[in-house]
Amino acid sequence: MASIPVPHRVGEPQMEADFTPGTLDEGLVDRLSRFLEEAEPVLFSPGTVPDPFSDSQDMYVRVGIMTDGTWVWQLAWADYVQYHQVAPPSNFLDHIISLNFTAPELTIERTLEIAEAEGLPLPE
Repeated sequence: MASIPVPHRVGEPQMEADFTPGTLDEGLVDRLSRFLEEAEPVLFSPGTVPDPFSDSQDMYVRVGIMTDGTWVWQLAWADYVQYHQVAPPSNFLDHIISLNFTAPELTIERTLEIAEAEGLPLPE
């Protein structure tokens, strides 16, 4: 179990909660991890951070903030799902399933609005 940032609706406060590996149905892993990493990046970093679900000091997850226009999540969620089968909150998963695992295209303007709502630095 590890405490990690919880996916949340745009503009809602960022919170952390405990999540447990092995709680996601194997049949959802590939489609869900692909959705989580192929949505619109709001903030992306070339760096990595240690994987909170791994006992190995050699395991890392990607850094970034992603959105589908309604929800916002850490890019690392794609890694948590793919490598550890960590189930996200059920209301977030239900939303993704309702989109048939396909994130909508977002305009640059909408992405900047989301960055602002999330308190992220905006380009000059």
